[in-house]
Amino acid sequence: MQPRGPVEVLQRCKEEGLIAHLGVAGGPIDMMIRFVETGLFEAAIAHNRFTLLNREAEPLWEVCARRGVAALNAAPYGSGLLAKGPGAYPRYMYSQASPKLLRRAGQMEEACGRYGLPLAAAALQFSLRDARIASTIVGITRPERLSETLELAQQPIPHELWAELDSIYWS
Repeated sequence: MQPRGPVEVLQRCKEEGLIAHLGVAGGPIDMMIRFVETGLFEAAIAHNRFTLLNREAEPLWEVCARRGVAALNAAPYGSGLLAKGPGAYPRYMYSQASPKLLRRAGQMEEACGRYGLPLAAAALQFSLRDARIASTIVGITRPERLSETLELAQQPIPHELWAELDSIYWS
C-alpha cells in the first residue's frame, strides 16, 4: 500500500490492460476491511473465516456488499474438519482444534446425520447459500473430488437443519 509499492504497480497494470481486476486476500478480517475500504480492490478473498464453525468474516462481507466488491469465501471446510468430520480430522485452520470447536463440530455432524446428510454438504452450502458471497473456493486434492463437491452442493438441506446448526453455533 506504500507509494510506489505493489498496489500502485498493479493499478498501472490494470490501466494498461494487463490485468482485468485487482483483488486482495488475507487472514485478519480487520485488515481486510481496511483494504476493501480503500476503494482500490474489486474482489476480496477470506479463508477459514466463514464456516459453520467461524463467522468472523461477517463484517467483511457486509463491507464488500456495501462497496460492490466481490466477496470470495475460501476454505469452507475449515481446512478439512468439516469435510472429514471431527473424529477423522480434529484440526481447524491447519492447527489442532480446541475441545469446544470439536464438540460443536461433533454436534453438527450428529445433526446432519439425523437428516441423512454429510456434514460436508452443510459446510459447503453454508457458504454457497449466502447471497453476499460471489464465489466459494474449495481445495480439491484428487480429480474425483470435483464430482463429490458438486454432489455436496446439490443435496437438499431442510430449513430445520439450518436452524439447528445455527443454534449449535451460538451455544
